[in-house]
Amino acid sequence: MIDSQPAINDKTATGSPTGPGLDSWLTPSRFAAILGILIVSCFPQVVGGFETFYYRDFSGFGYPLAFYHKEAFWRFEMPLWNPFSNSGMPFTAQWNTLTLYPLSIFYLLFPLSWSLGVFCLGHLFLAGMGMYFLAYRWTGNRFAAAVAGAVFAFNGLTWHSLMWPNNIAALGWMPWVVWLVERSWRVGGRGMVLAALAGAMQMLSGAPEVIAQTWVLLGVLWLVQIVSGQVPRGRMVLRAVGVLILVSSLAAAQLLPFLDLLSHSQRDKGFADAQWAMPLSGWVNYLVPLFRPQGGVGQTGQYWTSSYYLGIGTVLLALIGIWHVRGNFIKMLIVLAAFSLCMAMGDNAVFYPAVKHIFPQIGFMRFPIKFVVMVTFAVPLIAASGVNWIQNLQEEDRTKAWKEIRIVGAVLLGLIIITIWSAGRSKGNSEDINLTIKSGFGRGFFLVLILGWFLMLQRQKTVKMQRILQVILLILLWMDVFTHSPNLNPTVSRAVYAPDAIRDYMKLGDQLRPGASRAMLSLEAMNNLQFHEVTNAQIDVSGRRLGFFGNYNLLDHASKFDGFYSLDIKEYKEVVDRVYLTSNSLPKIQDFLGISLYSSTNGMDWTNRNSFLPMITAGQKPLFADGSNAMNAVFDEKFAPAQVVYLPTAAKGQIQADNPAEVTLGTPKVSAQHLAIEVDAKSPAMVVVAQAFYHPWQAFVDGQPIKLWRANYAFQALEVPSGHHHVEIVYKDRAFQTGAVISLLALLSCVAAWFMARPQAG
Repeated sequence: MIDSQPAINDKTATGSPTGPGLDSWLTPSRFAAILGILIVSCFPQVVGGFETFYYRDFSGFGYPLAFYHKEAFWRFEMPLWNPFSNSGMPFTAQWNTLTLYPLSIFYLLFPLSWSLGVFCLGHLFLAGMGMYFLAYRWTGNRFAAAVAGAVFAFNGLTWHSLMWPNNIAALGWMPWVVWLVERSWRVGGRGMVLAALAGAMQMLSGAPEVIAQTWVLLGVLWLVQIVSGQVPRGRMVLRAVGVLILVSSLAAAQLLPFLDLLSHSQRDKGFADAQWAMPLSGWVNYLVPLFRPQGGVGQTGQYWTSSYYLGIGTVLLALIGIWHVRGNFIKMLIVLAAFSLCMAMGDNAVFYPAVKHIFPQIGFMRFPIKFVVMVTFAVPLIAASGVNWIQNLQEEDRTKAWKEIRIVGAVLLGLIIITIWSAGRSKGNSEDINLTIKSGFGRGFFLVLILGWFLMLQRQKTVKMQRILQVILLILLWMDVFTHSPNLNPTVSRAVYAPDAIRDYMKLGDQLRPGASRAMLSLEAMNNLQFHEVTNAQIDVSGRRLGFFGNYNLLDHASKFDGFYSLDIKEYKEVVDRVYLTSNSLPKIQDFLGISLYSSTNGMDWTNRNSFLPMITAGQKPLFADGSNAMNAVFDEKFAPAQVVYLPTAAKGQIQADNPAEVTLGTPKVSAQHLAIEVDAKSPAMVVVAQAFYHPWQAFVDGQPIKLWRANYAFQALEVPSGHHHVEIVYKDRAFQTGAVISLLALLSCVAAWFMARPQAG
């Protein structure tokens, strides 16, 4: 069973679970009802199925990935490879595609244009409930737990994260993982099974930065408890190692192909360039969320999140917790929050470069602003400790406490006034200045309301009125965040996601099907589609779809040259970068890639190209070059992809073909993970495939395996002997297969451990 009792004897607890102010009325079921009502009231059109999300990455990234996943699911096919983007690329191995995340079954079974939005809102609910249980674990106070749960569900970062199904899923599981893993160190047995399952659920969500910060927090908490000695140290070590092994094993089907792709991707220790960091003034946005806004929302210099505002009342309660609560857990949270806030500033402060110099592995994570995840997680718990302190005040201490609260409130109000004054004196954009001033007055208004709430609480004696005041504070905290910014996740009619709408409109027929041809945007067209928004949401989405921007092409089953993914195959990404850094039109490269549609200016001016080559060609003369020599040869204006193919020098001596060969090709059969074609060659000949090279692809000639070479720097080629042959190229991901076996064995082990272990109280 999952224990629901607070950590009364835990030395890291923030306060006593008993006291004159404690009210246990806000039970999990009641808080769940309040949380559900608030979520539905924010997004009734999404829950009701009238509209769904579309803003930024939801429509251009998350929704198309879910669409591709769903189509593969109903074909009873594991979507290991995506032939529509980047001339083919791994799909499941991306991790953030949610392919192996168990709760994805919800949007796989129900209409996607409704279910994916509800899927995201469901994880918002999961986040709030998880934080409720975690805060209750350390405070023993249900009202404090409800405050923490409401703040974690309703803040700028989590609301903005609704645009990323994988990120909101990871955030939803974050408090559950911390709660259950920490509990497993104490109770062992079935507690370890529950912790492993929760950890695996978050691991399968595919948000590496959120997952990493979850386990950093757990690592620090583990060290705190090891030092305190409240649980025998040997048991804590064994249980912690056991949970880590179980989580890794349960998620192995996802982790092994991901790590394989990561090792072959463009990301390495030097990948991070510290762009998209919090400005030095970014802490002010915790008080005045629209201080120095960018385009009406967000910050200059970082585009990852439009807001990380936690609420002025939350800041007030957190400062009270910092002032009065001395538990080890709160000290740990304060240190982690301060550390993360400094790291989020990236190169704008000296802290991040120093840490990166010591731990260069941070380079795998690109945007320092993502460190605000830890702040967003820690502050609600610190605020809960402040609530718990207030709830446990003795009658004779309440007057003194109220004076202290007024002092803290006055300081915050003074900082808001200074911010408004500085905005009024600045020489920035007048519209942005007005937004800052309005934002400051609005937050000051809510601060005054919450201070008034404290005054009413001090004077109120009846239990009934205390309960009403509890609900009022939750609503005030919610309203503060709800009104702090323009809509962080606006909605649009579900009709904008109609499958093949653009394909039908453009009368593409079989054009742009995998194996037929591809579309390509110029750099100017990509920038126009990315940075020019239309106020009408439906027109905005339709225009981007028409330009096959981001991953919109998946909705129309259209293959294209580029894509929008976290991980790209290293060599192919270098080709893409070279294309977009070259000023000439590169017609030979476009011919080889099978580009039949090209847009030069705005993504809507598609021009037909008739000189493109088929995806599979044959008979080229092999030439040998490595690295930059091969890249330069392919980008040379004299490159003739129908006559020559560049192979690595390691192939010299293994290739019999040495001249152009006469070859007849049959009609290829192309699917996502399998290519087949009949080949008639008068002499040994090369068969070249304009598909990105990745090592799980294997080639067979007449059923016998044959070497698949990296060709033209980033693509595929194989050699066939003279005569008639059946050629197949098949995608076989051994990392996924091995991981799937490990995950299945781990799951069976968890089931066995559950039935073998005796239930233990927390």
